[in-house]
Amino acid sequence: MKHILIKSIVLVLTLSAISSCSDNEFLQEQNPNIIGVDRFWRNLSETQSGLNAVYQTLYHPAVLNVIAETLRSDMGYPGYGRPVPQNTEDFYLHTYNGGTNEIIDKWQTCYQGIFRANQVIEALINIQETAINEEEWTSQMAQARFFRGLFHYYLYTTYNEGSIIIRDFVPVTNEDYAKGLSPEEEVIAFVREDLEYAYANLYKKGEYPSGDITRVTSGAAATILGHSYLQELEYNRAMPYFDDVINNHGYELEYDLDKMFTTAGEFNSESIFEINFSFIDADLTNESRWIGETGTNWLNQQTSNTRGAVGPAWIAYKYKTEPMDPLDNRNYYNDPDTGLTLRNVPLRASSMIALVDDTQTTYYEVQTSAYNRFHGTAWGFAWWKKYTNHDIVATEGQLPTGSATLSEKNVVVNRLSEVILMQAECKIKTGDVSGALELINEVRRRWGLVLLGAQGGDTNRTYDDVTYDADALMTRLMYDEKPLEMSIEGHAIRWLDFVRWEKSEGYGFKDRLQELASEVYYGVNFTYVNDEGNSRTRFNFPSLEGTQPAGAHIVVDYEYDTSALNYNESTQRYYPIPFAEANANPNVN
Repeated sequence: MKHILIKSIVLVLTLSAISSCSDNEFLQEQNPNIIGVDRFWRNLSETQSGLNAVYQTLYHPAVLNVIAETLRSDMGYPGYGRPVPQNTEDFYLHTYNGGTNEIIDKWQTCYQGIFRANQVIEALINIQETAINEEEWTSQMAQARFFRGLFHYYLYTTYNEGSIIIRDFVPVTNEDYAKGLSPEEEVIAFVREDLEYAYANLYKKGEYPSGDITRVTSGAAATILGHSYLQELEYNRAMPYFDDVINNHGYELEYDLDKMFTTAGEFNSESIFEINFSFIDADLTNESRWIGETGTNWLNQQTSNTRGAVGPAWIAYKYKTEPMDPLDNRNYYNDPDTGLTLRNVPLRASSMIALVDDTQTTYYEVQTSAYNRFHGTAWGFAWWKKYTNHDIVATEGQLPTGSATLSEKNVVVNRLSEVILMQAECKIKTGDVSGALELINEVRRRWGLVLLGAQGGDTNRTYDDVTYDADALMTRLMYDEKPLEMSIEGHAIRWLDFVRWEKSEGYGFKDRLQELASEVYYGVNFTYVNDEGNSRTRFNFPSLEGTQPAGAHIVVDYEYDTSALNYNESTQRYYPIPFAEANANPNVN
């Protein structure tokens, strides 16, 4: 049964405008959304309600900007239309600026979450001497400071090269609201102070006295702290956090692949930080469904429909051509004609993305190869599975909420394999190539893939028998291991990787776009045997090849040409300060 975090309407919900001002007149007024301490914030029950409102901020799609970040990176093609997309998408074309809605909304929403966290923090300080349960007080304070640090970190890594506004108290006066930007070194110090408190005082996975698995944990705090040091290339400072998460918090790689990116797999063994969506019966006549007020998301629609983000050609081809370990029994299926036969695509591909080549997996209750939207000159070649309900319904319109745009599927923000791969990067950069290989192979082993490195004496697994030095393994991590494992997950994981790799490897996103603009794939027709044992051919070139075939085919060489021309590293590596903030706040210019 799904665990419900928000159990009642919270009295302390506040408008996004409170923390990102839209006009100077607003700055002159007392905030009507602040509830006085004489009527609220009097005990731990009421601060818990305030904390629930902090969690509810995560429901807003702008916190993660999943679709925008997918299109902004090299992980998304904007829906229907090939070779010319039907939809104009600013992030795909790299034409976004301070007036782009997603940039404004993320800024406002993260500061809204910070405002709510500060309300809880100040209230807890005020009732500390009278709080009956000291452990509960500490737990609530740790959760509130985790989120204050997290939302600041999301802003720090996304906007203005890290120079943002630090909001460490509830603003009251005009001067409080109109704070200026802080230098990036002050911002990251503030973030780490909050997260260190959370790391020291949050419960570990499964240890909350109430048994609530939806609450943030010390492992989540350690993951973000480690990332903060990795992002600054401080590998030796990042590694202890990652090591702790990997070894001491009860996380394990999930080997039951029916629990990877499915409803049945919510809060599985490797989930570290997960947004728990549960439908709240709300008024759907306004915009509530689009801004998370219903406790649902619509990432399912945005990754399964004609507009949104579908898998680009390069990722589809990469997924389907990963070498499977012939010694792993999971890589075989029983064919009525040929007997035990190697799967068409690897297990990792089957879990993460729908490909026409995948005859062994169902997708929306049909054999994946029979799914009707594979089309080389229309919808494309691949559909992301991570946010859809393909495992429980035949169409998104059959959801229990009664609407295809009200999905209760959870969103995993951080999981163990990400931490393992971040630790592997740290080991590569600190000279421990064998340790990094071991970690990367731990993830690959879960998927039944050929392992990296010398064959050695392990006769139960197949290795690629390649000798990897630090440079070769780092290249492998950047081009294969990290993008194929994490793809469109988390908080801008793929984008932040490129920001970091530009510093450490001299390999930035501009370089990546130029590579993609020069790559060529070929769409071909695909013949398969359906569930009834009959041969069927999918025309319209829905399958991809890497070398030019002799037969009928189309050329796929256009996906990133315009993006490569438009992208400007100096102005688009970070989001700019939103125009609305710059216009209303005289101290950010």
